[in-house]
Amino acid sequence: MEWIQIDGKELPLLESPQSEEPQRRIFGFLNVLFKNKFFIAKVFIMVALPILILLLAMPTEYLAKVKILIKPTRAFLNLSASSNSSATSDDHGAAAKPEEVINDEIQIIKSKEVRERLAKEVPPPSKGSTSGLNATPVKQSNLIEVSITSSNPEWASKAVNRAAELYLEQHLKVHKTQGIEEFYDEQDKRLQTDLTKAEAALREFQEKEKIVDTSIEVPADLQALASFEKSLKETDSNIRETEEKISSLDGQLKQQQTTISSSKSINVNPVYAQIMDKITKLELERDNLLQRYTSKDRLVMDKEKEIEELKNRLKSVEATKVGSENISLNDVHRRILNELLAAKVQLQSLKERKDTLTKQVADYSNMTTEKKQKSFEYDRLLQDVTAKKNALALYRQKAEEARISNAMDERKFSNAVILEKATPPLQRAGVSGLSQWILIPGILIFSIGVANGAAFLIDFLDTTLKDEADIEAQTGLPVLATVEHYAVGHSKS
Repeated sequence: MEWIQIDGKELPLLESPQSEEPQRRIFGFLNVLFKNKFFIAKVFIMVALPILILLLAMPTEYLAKVKILIKPTRAFLNLSASSNSSATSDDHGAAAKPEEVINDEIQIIKSKEVRERLAKEVPPPSKGSTSGLNATPVKQSNLIEVSITSSNPEWASKAVNRAAELYLEQHLKVHKTQGIEEFYDEQDKRLQTDLTKAEAALREFQEKEKIVDTSIEVPADLQALASFEKSLKETDSNIRETEEKISSLDGQLKQQQTTISSSKSINVNPVYAQIMDKITKLELERDNLLQRYTSKDRLVMDKEKEIEELKNRLKSVEATKVGSENISLNDVHRRILNELLAAKVQLQSLKERKDTLTKQVADYSNMTTEKKQKSFEYDRLLQDVTAKKNALALYRQKAEEARISNAMDERKFSNAVILEKATPPLQRAGVSGLSQWILIPGILIFSIGVANGAAFLIDFLDTTLKDEADIEAQTGLPVLATVEHYAVGHSKS
């Protein structure tokens, strides 16, 4: 180690500190603590002592808790236009999330009306401290925890239990629709009157138009009309076929004789035989005259002339004649004739049937058209009656639901139930509930932390040069030597 003389004194010349950074920081930390030890002690006493005195002077507070279970098993009745959504488990409907339901119930617990009623029915004690009504959800459950903190455990238990009961009453009041039963009764009377008027209008229309039920009559008339039209077409077809048949039978009948001979006998015609005998006799007389006279004789010529006249006459006389003949009707002719007559009768019947069917088709067509036009008014009146019946049934159903809901309200059936009431002994609340073995060491540790923090804050705000590192940092020059201790008039220590 080198020495330096200053004012006749030898002082050790130290080298610039070469310690490592972690060591320097530790020494700096300890230097701050030892340099400010009296300040740290004062701050510690100033912080710890008032806190200890305040805690020891504070009264003991007790925490009263009630657990309420929310179970949406009852459907509250709400005004609705349809029967499917007339009742819901909560104000948000079936789609409400459990978290939303719990939050809504918490708002009911914290409502002004519940607080005012609680303050009126269970007044806070004149002495001691109390806290307001608090409600918090229990995680991962459908529970709500209602709590009150007070230095009076009996009052806290009574108040929090009464608060839970007031909440149940307010729960029913909030979810209930006031006057819903009376509303449905009024609607029932109004709809009953409207239904009576609608039924009377429908009945008057039926009596006036002679209609029972167009939904049955119109299809029946259309079916009958279709049947008559089909029969008319078939009749037209039969008429054409019958006319063709009559024409064919007429042609066949003309080719047949009315009667036919079944048997006959042939005899010699007496006139023919008589003429032949007379011709023979005249020929004999002529021959006799030729024996006496010539052929030119007048007697002979007269005979020949007479014979010639008889022969000419003979030509017009048949040699034979029918002696007897049996005549009968022609069966073919008779059969064709019968068929022809039957066809004509059938044709006449078909024409008459066609006239009748044509009239019936026209009547049913007109009647169906009229009923179709009337059916629109009938359907409107019927739909009006049906709609009013359905509405009346719906409102009666809802009125019954309202009566049941009111009865459930009277019996205090709700979706909330007090699961656990507050009963003494109550647990201590807040700081007073902590053990002294935890509270006092905690206060001491806190005070030490505050004191040390204040010391380091003052050191941080101090701008004077403290050590070699500050000198090097501020001047940018290395420290060649340091004088750790120097006292005038004393020897080297």
